[in-house]
Amino acid sequence: MFDSVSGIYCAIRRPNLDDLDTITRWLDDPYLNSTVFDNSTFVDGAKEQAMTWLEQNAAVYGGDNLLGLVCSVKSGKPIGMVWFNNIDWKSRTADLRYLVGEAEYRTSVFGPEIALLSLQMAFNVMNLHKVYGYVLSGNEDSVRLAEFGGIKEGVLKNYLPVGDGWNDYHLYAMFSDDFRAFLQEHKEGVLRRHFKAGLL
Repeated sequence: MFDSVSGIYCAIRRPNLDDLDTITRWLDDPYLNSTVFDNSTFVDGAKEQAMTWLEQNAAVYGGDNLLGLVCSVKSGKPIGMVWFNNIDWKSRTADLRYLVGEAEYRTSVFGPEIALLSLQMAFNVMNLHKVYGYVLSGNEDSVRLAEFGGIKEGVLKNYLPVGDGWNDYHLYAMFSDDFRAFLQEHKEGVLRRHFKAGLL
């Protein structure tokens, strides 16, 4: 299932116990905790949360959550992850999240490709109808990326305390038909290399 999703720069694979320390390190990363998630919500800490996700992956279909590890195509090194939460197999919807865990890759082509591969996995492999995700207003790179192809469905105002202020959570969504239209719209543009390589 995981090995069927690969791009020019990275690919998604199934994580295993050897990846536990890497995932834990990302979950404890201060930058990611201010832009992607809040590790204070992890019951018993980051390592236990990572282990819980790995155990949930045992039931790939039928489970409520699914975690994928994103690796560099060139080096094979883990650089990030994607996870689907609150999967509803009946309505074919899920909450999609992803991150670039390694700091040196955060301002590169990897983020956009991880987003693309995540959507490809959601709609072409998992056969979902709709995915949605929350983006913190302070994470400007992710807001721009979400707005490039996603549909903004709402804003949770003053949702997360940051320093002496608050960040909003923006809710974005995409339907399977939107994704297919997005691919065709950008076939000769930003996705031309992916189409030329036969990856889409």
